[in-house]
Amino acid sequence: MKSVESVSLDRIDQEKGVLARDILSPSSVLLLPAGLDLAALRTARPDMVGLLRKHGILEIPVKKHEPITPSEFRTLLHRVVPPVSTLDPLLAQVTVYQMDAVYDGIRKREARERGIRSLLSVAQNLPGEIRKGSQITLSLAEKPSAGEREALHGLNVSLLSGYISDRLFPLWRGFTEELTIGGLFHDMGKAFLGSPGESDGGSERIQLIHPLLGETLLRDSGIADRHILSSVRSHHEAWNGTGYPDGLSGNKIPLAARIVSVANLFDSILAASPEGERTRSDQAISSLISRTEGRFDRAVVRALLASIGLYPPGSVVELSDGRSGVVLETRERDLLRPRVLLMEGLRKNRERLPEILDLKKETSIHIRKAGDDYGRLPFTPLEREGRGRPRVVFRKNRAPAGIKIQD
Repeated sequence: MKSVESVSLDRIDQEKGVLARDILSPSSVLLLPAGLDLAALRTARPDMVGLLRKHGILEIPVKKHEPITPSEFRTLLHRVVPPVSTLDPLLAQVTVYQMDAVYDGIRKREARERGIRSLLSVAQNLPGEIRKGSQITLSLAEKPSAGEREALHGLNVSLLSGYISDRLFPLWRGFTEELTIGGLFHDMGKAFLGSPGESDGGSERIQLIHPLLGETLLRDSGIADRHILSSVRSHHEAWNGTGYPDGLSGNKIPLAARIVSVANLFDSILAASPEGERTRSDQAISSLISRTEGRFDRAVVRALLASIGLYPPGSVVELSDGRSGVVLETRERDLLRPRVLLMEGLRKNRERLPEILDLKKETSIHIRKAGDDYGRLPFTPLEREGRGRPRVVFRKNRAPAGIKIQD
């Protein structure tokens, strides 16, 4: 939420926070000093509203309380009963590091093949992480420096793709594993062409040919699994047939590609934030819905929406009773009434167990508005030892069972 808001005097009885700066009359007489708590002020000065109106002041700047920070919220997730599961940070670091190792050597066939097989051995751990919990947005990594952007986008698309697959087809474990790998490699063609990792960026030529080039590079490295290959080749096809590279439409688009396509756009919207701002998860959901018509398989979009809701986990929300909280979990049957971790008092009383408000049960309370977003995982890249040293491929053994590799 914004730390400072201009609050109308008509709403002053409902607001919490402190005065953000001194309130002066038109003749520069101090009426109210900065730092006064609104609740205490209403008790001490019941004539406050009348005084301000007398001097032509109709709104005042209020600094909202910041009960907890994003890092404190991450810590609290482990104290919630039952604890909220998120992606293992080390697995995220190793996966991104391995992807960068592949991309560093992408123009050298031997290095590329070795790196891909190593990455496959790491990626087989991702489906297990996806199944740990239902709050996938809390596992998406925050965009770091430009140097890690391409690999990090691949990791997020991989997690989202596997999550959607697991929601739609919980018994198709092999398919979910293939989707996570397809998501990792969906933009490999862009990496070969030296394009930035934003999925809608780069020149028109790069945009049009990167799916075909990515598929070719994977085939050349021995990947023969049809779901992985189709998710790379066809993730820019559109439901109405206006996509590329083959102009496929409807159910002719491979299912794997339809899933990766939705995951790709959702993470791209999150990454494409305006200068100095962040695109919140709830804003990304709204944008995805607005772009669905004619472009995506609606069943896939519904699966993602039903999983993370209109207020995705990590969304900071203001409730109708004035309290603030962070969404922990949404429900497929009631997207507007998630479980919310209440924020007030947690920073001062660290020994207190977090209070969870279930809006499905507390029907008299609703979400008034969404503010900030604590949903994404702060990402700290693994560092190389010594400048100029090449990235290490951690493992050079076989690809996971079930993934077809041709020697």
